[in-house]
Formats: sequence, structure tokens, C-alpha cells
Amino acid sequence: MTDASPEPQRRQRKRTPRAAQSASLADPGANHEPAATLSSPTAAEPVTTPDPATTRDFDDPGDATQRNYRYQHAYGVMLMVAASRGDKPYVAIWCEHHEDVLAQRDDDRYDAYQVKTSRPECGAWRMNDADVVKSIGRFVDLVREFGDRIANVFFVSNTEYDHISDNSKDVKRCGRRPRAFLAHLRQCTCPTQVTDPYAETFTDLQGQCGCSSIELFETLRRMDLILGPSRDAFHAVLAHEHLGRLSDCRSLGPQKLDEWCEDLIATVCRACSLVVTDPIRHLAPLINGSGVDPTLAAKCLLVAEVMVYKSRLETNVPYRFPGDPGIRLGDLPRPSILREKLGHGDLADQVDYLSERARAAEYNLIEIATMQSDGFSALLRQVEQMVLGECTEAYLRARVAGEPYGPAMMIDVQDRLRRLSQERPAMVGNLPYECLMGVVGLLTTDTRVWWSPRFPIQESAA
Repeated sequence: MTDASPEPQRRQRKRTPRAAQSASLADPGANHEPAATLSSPTAAEPVTTPDPATTRDFDDPGDATQRNYRYQHAYGVMLMVAASRGDKPYVAIWCEHHEDVLAQRDDDRYDAYQVKTSRPECGAWRMNDADVVKSIGRFVDLVREFGDRIANVFFVSNTEYDHISDNSKDVKRCGRRPRAFLAHLRQCTCPTQVTDPYAETFTDLQGQCGCSSIELFETLRRMDLILGPSRDAFHAVLAHEHLGRLSDCRSLGPQKLDEWCEDLIATVCRACSLVVTDPIRHLAPLINGSGVDPTLAAKCLLVAEVMVYKSRLETNVPYRFPGDPGIRLGDLPRPSILREKLGHGDLADQVDYLSERARAAEYNLIEIATMQSDGFSALLRQVEQMVLGECTEAYLRARVAGEPYGPAMMIDVQDRLRRLSQERPAMVGNLPYECLMGVVGLLTTDTRVWWSPRFPIQESAA
């Protein structure tokens, strides 16, 4: 599994209670009052102790541990990206199931991945490093249990693998070079053909793994090494070098790629845990149960299902209106049309109100279009049609009462849009009520919303 704390262990600092620290600093040899009698600094006495918000805590490696786990989860996403592009023959990945990542191939065999992070300054990996030996031991157990169902095993790390010349006088180091050692075993057909300088390394590994020479030999011949991205850059590498090459993502901007990258990492993170939401887990018998274990099913991510990009704007719209929007943002303003139509509807006093709402809505919609270009056209079409529908229904109801019906219609439209924004926000892309009223102004200007019987618009106003 992922090494949660691969860095060298630091000497733990012995902590002294803060009250005792304060007392000893004041007078190491004095008899001190109880801590409760100590007075706290006043406004006239500025605080001189360090600010915890700006001071790194190097004694608590929790944040480093979380970063290492995120690295493993991100690597699982990389494998699914490669599968989506056809670079890997994977149909699914199993997270924290026998291995850090168990990749299911299209031939119903599996590739196992051990993901280890390490500080590069700790040195390159060698075959006798504890984490390497531990990973090989796990690989041996995996091959022993599942045999030929395990196709390949991979050791993945952000740190380089040791390499020196074959002519080096350091014979032990030569025999522990990971790449050279594994390449030599690929040329052998049985353990007895492993020769110096690698024979001693092979014998040491066999002893530490507690397996037969045949078991170790068969496992190591399936083993390969992978150099992953650095720990400081893996998120950017995944989002912009891997995800950015998918056909569905080539038009996405950096922000969208980062958002989807976070979503995918979170998906792998959930699959790595024991979080199961399938209600069948409460119905499955523990002794005579049959079918797929819901706990195991939660660990499996199907590439075809997970690696499908869906715009956040689109997923917020449960019912879509196809086509292109009719509102043209950024066109020259035509305030005379708004003024004339509201005047005919006995709403002359609402001209400034609706005009300001329309201008603000246009400004905010243009800003959304700039930040989230993909899917914006569908959002604008959705909002436009929802607002137009409410206005059309309000127009019909208000017209029955006779002219002038502009004020009654305006009140009805306001009530409708306020309820829409509060009760069905997904239908309008979660835009606020004020923006919806601004869209009413835009629709009034382009002559699709009327507040009175229709009449010819003056040519000068158009």
C-alpha cells in the first residue's frame, strides 16, 4: 500500500505544557503561582509569541501523509486516462483491493500497481530498500494466490532508480540497481541462471520475502518500474498533460480541467475507502449470500463510466431546451423599445428598475461566459426559455382581466421567478432572482415579452 510517511523519521520534540513554559521563561528557579493566576496580555502589552497561522508545524506529518495518498489516487486516474485513450488495455480499476491499484484488463487478467512516494533527496531506489522489498513481498503473495490471472506488477514512484556503470568497483551497488537487476532476470529462464552481481541480491530478497526461489523468480519476471510525476506537480501534470489530451477535454480551459481533475481524484479516494452507499448491503446474507459483495463493488471503477466529462452547467439542468439562445449579449442597447413597451402596459414607472436589472444581468452573464465558455450557450438557452415561459403564462392570465394589465402581469412574473429561483434553482443554472428579472428586461427589449397588446415598434426605436 502507499507509504503514508516515506520521509526519514525526525526526532520528536518533547513538548512542555504552555503554562509551565511561560513560568520557566519568567524565572527558572522561582516558586510559581498556579497557571490560573497568570494574566493574559492587554492591549497595552503587544503579543510577542509566534502566530500559529503563519508557522509551519514540522512535527506533525499529517499533511504530508495526505499528499502521498492523493498521489496514489491521482495515479489511479492516470491509468483510467490511459485506458480511455487506448494506451492501456484496462476496462476497470480496483482501488485498495489486494494492491494500491489493481487494473482489470480486457483479457480478464490484472496488472498490479504499488505506488510509493519518497523525498528525492533521500536517494534513488535500490533493490534492498525496505519499501522495495516490502512491495516485492506483496507481489509474491499476489502471484501465489492468483497465479496467471496476474499479468504484470509495477512499482511506481516519484523518485529515480539507482544506476551506475557496469564497470563500477562497487559490486554490491551494481547488483542492487533495480533496472539492471530486473533486466537481467528477464534474460534468465530459471533462478539458477541468475549470476553475479545479481545473485546475491536475489538470494537476499528470497530470504526477506520468505518464499521459494521459483516464486520470487516468477514474480520478478513480471515486475517493471515506472517513474511517475513529482509530488509537487502531479496535480497539474494530471489535469493539463493527461486529461487535456482526451478528445472530450481538448476545448476545456485550465479551470475546467482542474475541476474535473479534483472530481476524479475524489472518486478514486472514495473507492479506496470502505464507504458503501448501496442499500443492498443491508439485505445481503453474510453466510449464504450470493452475487457481488457491495463493499467490493464500491472499490471498482469502470473506465467507460467514470471517464466521461460532463459540464457542471449541464448537470445542473435536469430538463433541457435544445437549440441556440436568442439573446445576443453585448449588442447595442435599445432603451427606447423597453420604454415604449412598458409605457403601453402602464408600467412607465418600472422602466428604470427593469433597465438596471437588464444591464446587470447582461454584465454577469458575460462574466460567466468568459469564465465557463463550455456549456454556457446551453445555460443561456435554458434560462431564456424558462423565463420566457413564465412571462408568457403570466401574460395570458393577466390579459383575461382586460387592459391595462401590465402591473398585474409584472407582479405575477416577479412572484413566479422568485419561486423558480428558490424552489427549482437547477432549472435556471442556480442563477439568482435578480438575474432572472434582468433576463425579463432583455427579452422585453428584443420584443419577445409584451406588457400590453402588441403594437408596431417605431422604426427609430428598433
